[in-house]
Amino acid sequence: MKRFMKWIWGGLVCSLVLTAATDLWAVPTFSRTYKTSCVTCHEAFPKRNATGEAFRMNGFRFADDETYRKQEPVELGDEAYERLWPKSVWPSTLPSQFPLSLITRFMAEVDMDGSREDGVMFIFPEELEAVWAGTLGKNIGFYGDIIFVQKDFGGNETESWAMLKAWLEFESLIGPERAVNLRVGSVGTQGMGLYTARDTNSYYTHYYLYTSWMMPDVKLEKSSLTDFNGNPFSIDAQIGAELNGRGKHWMYSTGVVTGNVKNTTDAKPEDDIFFVGAGDDTGSKDVFFQCAYKIGGLGFDGSGAQVENPLTARPEFWRDDSFIVSLFGYNGTAEIDIEDDLGDTWNGDDDFWRLAIGFQQKYKDLTFGAGYMIGSNDNPYGYLSTESVDSKTWFAEASYVLYPWLIPYGRYEALDLDLPKDVPGLNPDQDSARFVYGCKILIRANVSLNIEGTYYTEGEDLDEGIDNTLFLLLNAAF
Repeated sequence: MKRFMKWIWGGLVCSLVLTAATDLWAVPTFSRTYKTSCVTCHEAFPKRNATGEAFRMNGFRFADDETYRKQEPVELGDEAYERLWPKSVWPSTLPSQFPLSLITRFMAEVDMDGSREDGVMFIFPEELEAVWAGTLGKNIGFYGDIIFVQKDFGGNETESWAMLKAWLEFESLIGPERAVNLRVGSVGTQGMGLYTARDTNSYYTHYYLYTSWMMPDVKLEKSSLTDFNGNPFSIDAQIGAELNGRGKHWMYSTGVVTGNVKNTTDAKPEDDIFFVGAGDDTGSKDVFFQCAYKIGGLGFDGSGAQVENPLTARPEFWRDDSFIVSLFGYNGTAEIDIEDDLGDTWNGDDDFWRLAIGFQQKYKDLTFGAGYMIGSNDNPYGYLSTESVDSKTWFAEASYVLYPWLIPYGRYEALDLDLPKDVPGLNPDQDSARFVYGCKILIRANVSLNIEGTYYTEGEDLDEGIDNTLFLLLNAAF
């Protein structure tokens, strides 16, 4: 344990020194920079409103940003150097104060049906996150975080680890402003999955089923195998390079990533500390795309605002009457490793793809959305079966701002898997469907409480400890 904590603190210190960059949660350092409330950019953190989305997509800037900043950056060269380039170094800036924010999450789990050995579990803290984000001059943005995590995986023994993300973005490379931007590092934090249904921009405690499900493993004790390493893919950030851009009505992102992720975020990782999305080389790279089109409301680029100053107080800060349709696609290859009890090994590749469409309608205090994803895995079980696996998953969700500080929400989602029936140790019936329902309470603009439950209508045995469990999650960002 002492060795592990040395890794934690060592990773934190190194990360603070390197000051790399991600945009997972609320970043209160921006409240300090602009001296404004968190609700300027958030419906209820971490979920952003239209103003916050435009701020994020514009590289952590408002239009006429220098007019609204209350903390002036440190200049690295006079603006006149721009006219002298290439006979000078292009000028830039540094944040005047280190742009550090801290996020804490405390979880309590209450067993509602007696299926757990421990009826009440306290995971204090569930997460402790250090985040830093900002800009380096006019056309470079950065983000980084390190997260200490404790998870119990449905009432089991608590496991702990630390994970890191970082990206650097070069903006407005060609064409109109912010139309073509290049991001390198931990990409896909906002680009993986449907724009209208991202885990990093929702009220929920639990991730969407369409993003978090993984190809089921073979149970070794029910087969003649001693080892089975299947396809580890789930929709999450990965290491790679991404092009993205936006206009008033449209946005896109497309990228190349390592794939074949070594440590997944929804299962106990192999390493005590790791970079999110780092993968083992398969000789090829995975690709993804995301795009969206918006009708009504504030533009993706921040245009169409009713007031000129984005920091102007809006009593109904969450409203953005609009309709958005989004697409997402992913194509990749994963390595499959199998070893039997005779010591024989088999290695091969599983080529797979995913394609999803979704929409979101916002009308006054009501938000409604839905999504549908199909996919296929060519060879997920190697020589154990010659059959491919087709998948379908869908969801429908709604939230309602009853009061600015009280937001009930819920979704229904389902997963259908066409698994082979001839693989020893594999349950061929692993379809699932569930309700996720809850309420978000803003105790303060930067302190919130989630009360959330899950109820499975199908496949409850597949997620032991999750079904009929009440989750209480306290968030604080500062």
